[in-house]
Formats: sequence, structure tokens, C-alpha cells
Amino acid sequence: MSIQSKLVLVIILLFCGNNSFAQRDVINVDTIPDSLPKIKIIEVPVFTLLNSDTIQLGEHDELVCDSYSAMGQAWVYDALHSFNTRRMDKFGGHLNEKINFALSEIRKKGFNSDLKKLYIQIDPKTLTVFWTAVVGPSEDGRCYVSVDSRGSAGGGLPAVTKQCPRMHRIHEQQIPVKVLEFNENVIQCYDWDGNRLDTICKYINIQQHFYKYYDPRIGNTIALAEYDNPEVPTNNVNSIALTTTVPPKKKAVPVSASKKYTVKSGDTLSQIAEKFHTTPTKIKQANGLRTDMIRAGQILKIPG
Repeated sequence: MSIQSKLVLVIILLFCGNNSFAQRDVINVDTIPDSLPKIKIIEVPVFTLLNSDTIQLGEHDELVCDSYSAMGQAWVYDALHSFNTRRMDKFGGHLNEKINFALSEIRKKGFNSDLKKLYIQIDPKTLTVFWTAVVGPSEDGRCYVSVDSRGSAGGGLPAVTKQCPRMHRIHEQQIPVKVLEFNENVIQCYDWDGNRLDTICKYINIQQHFYKYYDPRIGNTIALAEYDNPEVPTNNVNSIALTTTVPPKKKAVPVSASKKYTVKSGDTLSQIAEKFHTTPTKIKQANGLRTDMIRAGQILKIPG
């Protein structure tokens, strides 16, 4: 092994935090054995986002999509796995809350609701989580009314499983069904403070277990219409259609051709809707969008 090669090896070890060498005042390259294992430098592959148009949907199914970035947050990899919110600062993607809202919209149309599919992707270079959920009428007769999850960044399966029983107790009178065990070794491009690493040689294991909860009372002791609207009088559960009501056809939204908006980096559909005093649904209808996913530079028609 040449002296130049040994010097390169020393630099790599110092970058990767090998304290056995870093704590020495002087390093004699001649004392480094040739048999010392080399540090494997990880190459970050190109990130490819899921094309939501390839997802098959049922007649009344809907897509719920969004993303969030942990860049600039404290403890970035803890922030990265905050799919809903974390206690310390309430940062997160609010995934559970957004899916739960979508489930309630399905029930308003007269269907037992269900989370049918959930896709999650992480871009390690931008510390961004992309997620897509398919919600729609239930096909097993159950009404899934909520979604919740627990996870860990670096703690592994034991750290996740010990949290789940406490989570289940929160959903009183509801039965949990696991939807997804997300388990991915994310390439560590940054340290935990968010500083870019010059040498990438580690992974951070991100795990999150997602559950959907159905309420066995719906259709038995509680009518579907009564569940979200307890003030609705229902003397006979069987008098209300629980799963077969067909929602009315959506009306076309009149659009002002003169009102357009160019999407900026960091914009979300909800923020744009709030800015123009409209709703994300109306913007999606006006632009023929199937999801909430938008991109910088995209020109959106804003309904009047």
C-alpha cells in the first residue's frame, strides 16, 4: 500500500468519525495495516417520484397526495419521520389528519369509508417525504373512520412496536387493521443538524407502522349518517342507506380565464387556495388535477 493511498484512507476515516485515529495528535501512515477494511462510500441514486396516474382507482375512489421537507428543521431525521406531527414543535406532514379528512368526505357521500392503499417515498437529497393515499368506499362491509401511525428514526422495530398498544388505546371502540409497515434505510446525506456531509457512508433506518381503524358500531347501533352528524335523528338504522348511495355528479366550476397563478417553489395547493379565497378541490376541478401534487413553474387557473 503506497503512502498516498494510506493518506487518502486516513482522510476518509476522519470524515466518517473513526475516533481511534481522530484522537491521535500524529498519525504515522506506516503503522496502518494493509488489511484494514476500507470504508464504503455510498452513491445516492437518482430519485424517481411515483406517477400517480398509474394508480388504478375504483369508480368512487380518490387520491390524496402531499409532501413535506425536513430541511431546516431541528433534528432533521426525527423531523423526516414525523409523518403526522411531533410533540416538540408540532412539525410534520399531517398525513393522518389529511387522510382522516378524506375518509370523512367519502362518508358524506353515503359510503362506508376505507383507506385502500398508501405509498410513501423519501428523497434523501432534499429530505422530502412524498406520500399518496387511495381512499374510497369500503369493499369489506366495514367503515374505516380513522388512520394513525407510530414510528422511529434509528430506533428499529422495538422502538415502534412498544408505541402501538398505547396508540390503539386512543381509538376507543375502534378495531385496528395494519395498512403499511414502512421500513426503509435512508441514505444519510446530512448530519442530524442538517449540515451536508462531504462523505456519505451511513444509512438512517426509518420505520413507521400505519393502521386504519374501523368502528363496528356503524351499521349496527349507529347509522352512517349519524356517525359524523350526531344531531341527525335516526330512529331506524336500516332506514338509511349505508353503502349504496351514489354521490351526485360534480358540476363544472366556472373559471375566469384572466385569473391565473404561477406556482412558486414551496407552494402547496392549500396555501394557494387560501390566498385566492377558494378551495383546493375547486382549483383541482378547474385544472383537471387528480391529486394535490403541484410543481414550481406550473400555471394554474384560479376559479372565480
